[in-house]
Amino acid sequence: MSIAIIANPLAGRGRGQKVAQAVQQLLKEQNVDFEMVFTQYAGHAVELADQASDKHPVVAALGGDGTVREVLSAIWQKPSALGVIPGGTGNDYARGLGIPRETEAALKVLVEGTAAPLDVGLEHGDVFGQLACIGFPVDVIMHVNAHRDGLIKGSAAFLAGVAATLRNLRHYQVRITVDGKVLEKDVVGVFVMNMPYGGGGMKFAPDARYDGGEFHVVIVEKISRWDLTITLPKIYSGRHLSNPAASVVQGKEVSIEGQSLPIMLDGDIFPARPVQASIKPRAAQVVIPKAPA
Repeated sequence: MSIAIIANPLAGRGRGQKVAQAVQQLLKEQNVDFEMVFTQYAGHAVELADQASDKHPVVAALGGDGTVREVLSAIWQKPSALGVIPGGTGNDYARGLGIPRETEAALKVLVEGTAAPLDVGLEHGDVFGQLACIGFPVDVIMHVNAHRDGLIKGSAAFLAGVAATLRNLRHYQVRITVDGKVLEKDVVGVFVMNMPYGGGGMKFAPDARYDGGEFHVVIVEKISRWDLTITLPKIYSGRHLSNPAASVVQGKEVSIEGQSLPIMLDGDIFPARPVQASIKPRAAQVVIPKAPA
């Protein structure tokens, strides 16, 4: 089996480059047939993955969740399976798929793992595999992106973004439609989840699965800064859903109308527009750890 690796050297504020070097050495030592190519600009991973899928049965993304999304968008309708080597800031694809975030262990999954079906989300034709969201979480990511050159890295960067965003917490009147059910809400954020995690390990939708066939739509209604501050630590265990301001609705088709807001898909920010998301069950293949014997 040959593996193509699409590596983003700038992911994780330079972590991607270090992980790529380690991966090259480890795979050579193991005599694995692989090809590694490096992205040079935003969107380049889509082009590289599209080309690689014509030659390799596995096309792996080495970088952050945005890099994984780009690779997935190129190959989800092709025979190649998606591989994930965590090298970014959040690495929530890896968490949701059960892939270790330590490089050598992640490579073991890539080489020895098994292909499994992966649901694919489409938002106005743009692919996502992890989450689509608006509101508060997008403000957090925009803060993280604006401070990429700072000293704070990894999950701590997300926490710093949360702290900064809380000072200017906003809420929005929206109409949410899930499989025809209409909800009029005043929200600080809405998460359309295909996996449990976002924001570097925050367990927004504890029961969401990459092959579950439905989105888990997490709605966070208007909440005070103090109440949100108290609730946020509970997100890492999924206990935040005990707060009356949080609720979950499941469905295959989701629209969010009202004030047009920037949309985040798997860590990438897209221009303001009403959300129109649909799920394509089992539309792609992804390499995950083999189930215990």
